[in-house]
Amino acid sequence: MKNKIGWIGAFLVVLAYFLMTIDIINSNDILYNLINLIAGILLGYRVWLDKNYSNLALEIVFILIAFINLIK
Repeated sequence: MKNKIGWIGAFLVVLAYFLMTIDIINSNDILYNLINLIAGILLGYRVWLDKNYSNLALEIVFILIAFINLIK
């Protein structure tokens, strides 16, 4: 199950980037930041399960950035 969570998180990161590069969404859109927030949570949970704390720290920063942009 944890591998599926990681794959879904990775897919969402790529999806958000892809949608932005083809001008469907931009980096200020709620959808872009929501996708990144969900991806960060899923990937953060995945690396937490593996006790990969350096990647967990990176995902926490990723989550905070997406959350701050959603609040704006």
